[in-house]
Amino acid sequence: MCISAVKTGPSITDTAMGRIAQISKVISEGGYDKIFQQTFECSPDEKLKKAYVCYLSTSHGPIMGVLYLSTVKIAFGSDSPVKYVTEDNKTESSFYKVRGARVFCSSSSVCAVE
Repeated sequence: MCISAVKTGPSITDTAMGRIAQISKVISEGGYDKIFQQTFECSPDEKLKKAYVCYLSTSHGPIMGVLYLSTVKIAFGSDSPVKYVTEDNKTESSFYKVRGARVFCSSSSVCAVE
């Protein structure tokens, strides 16, 4: 059995402060459902089923954010902007968003990803 640790921040304090900032954002913006609808294009009949606070593993390290599971799609949005270098060697930042495959949910809340 292999057990490994993922470093999610420079320190425990920084990680905890990031989590507090995330909770504050969710409260101030009206909840996960409103954030999901504002961040990703949603059809009028699309409903958010569940939101999971998580870290997305990337080649640049873990990115703190929220994984959203709706009746139509699965998506991830970062909590803060991620820095990157453009083709002309300038440093910029933007929120990291990933929109995944189509999701099919039955009335019993059993979901399958296509």
